[in-house]
Amino acid sequence: MTSKYKVSVIKGASGVSNPVISQQQEDSKEKNAINGIIEPPYRIEDLQQIKENSTILGQCIDAYKRNIVGFGHEMQYKQNDAEETDDMKKEWSFVDTEIIPFFSFDKPFKEILEGAIDDRETTGNGYIEVIRNVSNQPDQLANMLPQHMRVTRKDEELQDVKYIVNGKSITRKKKFRRYVQIVDNNPIYFKEFGDPRFLNKKTGKFSKESFGGENATEILHLKIGNGPYGIPRWVSHVVHMVGARKAEELNLRYFKQGRHVPMAMIIKNGLLDDESEAALSEYATSIEGEENQHKFLLLQLKADEDESTGEPVPADIELKSLADILQNDALFLEYDDKSRQKVQSAFRLPDIYVGYSRDFNRATADAAREITEEQVFEPERNSLEFIINNILLLPYELKHVYVNLRKPEISNTEDMVKMLDVLSKYGGTTFNDLREVAAKVLNKDLEPFDAEEASQPIALVLQAIKKASEQKTTETVQKSGTPTDLVMIMKDVRDLLESMQDAED
Repeated sequence: MTSKYKVSVIKGASGVSNPVISQQQEDSKEKNAINGIIEPPYRIEDLQQIKENSTILGQCIDAYKRNIVGFGHEMQYKQNDAEETDDMKKEWSFVDTEIIPFFSFDKPFKEILEGAIDDRETTGNGYIEVIRNVSNQPDQLANMLPQHMRVTRKDEELQDVKYIVNGKSITRKKKFRRYVQIVDNNPIYFKEFGDPRFLNKKTGKFSKESFGGENATEILHLKIGNGPYGIPRWVSHVVHMVGARKAEELNLRYFKQGRHVPMAMIIKNGLLDDESEAALSEYATSIEGEENQHKFLLLQLKADEDESTGEPVPADIELKSLADILQNDALFLEYDDKSRQKVQSAFRLPDIYVGYSRDFNRATADAAREITEEQVFEPERNSLEFIINNILLLPYELKHVYVNLRKPEISNTEDMVKMLDVLSKYGGTTFNDLREVAAKVLNKDLEPFDAEEASQPIALVLQAIKKASEQKTTETVQKSGTPTDLVMIMKDVRDLLESMQDAED
């Protein structure tokens, strides 16, 4: 007997992903947060003070923000090989002229990103306030001071968030945080960017209905790490950075107290009188300052008497320098240089990016720039591009274009010329390819050639021209008509050869 089974396939709703959510547990520090507000792992003001006191940290951070976003942005099509349509042109123009320039009227878009990167590399956290327009789309951006910002625990309630991936709408559930700006014990609440609920900026309470003028704006949080707060990449180097600062302060005191020599005063067969002791004490306390330099110190002492004769015993004062047992300046210089190298290693930056160009030639400099661009700046640029296109601009539901952060043109001109020569010879490049390279080298906008041959391999075009030229020459000779014409041509060639021979003789 054959058994029959009923089989059915259950599918989720269209556009809805798997409803299973992350099962990760909350950190104990988050669970025990007072009023839900998590304190940062490091005091933000102290991190900022360390940057101000450091002689290398500022250069490293400047190198990051200048090379990640300092070259500006450009628009790109998501499908470069697709034929450009009117919708694509409109979307390109809309993003390039009506979205990006309107994010801020106080400074360009790249400087907003630079400010966020500066804060992120200094404190581990960069905060950008996002203000939406009446269409509920991001309209304005503003940097926020990280020392005033605090992060709260994630809310227990899950929210449905819509994403656009490859033109498809996908909904996923997500837990959001709130942010608090505390200035003079006055808290103002902000939403995490993308939270669909309404938040009261004064009470920090959510609602399904608008609070009107008390609606909270949103925060785009750029951080290093996966915790509630980011942690600076240089935090493990704090000890020697503080030590380098102390060494600088010690040298400063040395120069301010320039005539002070560490020494021991040895008195033989005598005692300092009261006036000399007071003069020595005043000398030690008033040694600082240029006005006290190059002064003489006069010491007088009372000699002891010989017990047997009662006559004074010759007294002596010996000044013994103690400078030899102290650390010399070379040790401090080496310590400072090692500290600088360690901080640079935290950012993975070679010397040429922070103003130290010793022991560099063109070849080593180009190699250092190429490796740093590939291993450091390009990954950082890609991460920021993802945030811009997939988070910040998500509400615009862009279908055709995305924002691309420009990168520097790093190439060796001589090697490029050799490579292009070989590629052109064997049919690897076209005239428009060379024009594109020329535009980058000359830093100009050069339009591609419209001729059909401009998009064909150069070697094939030159071969076709040569073949056409040979064919034309053959046809000219064939069309010369009678043998008499050919005879005349040969005579002319003979006369030319004879004249050349006479000239040589």
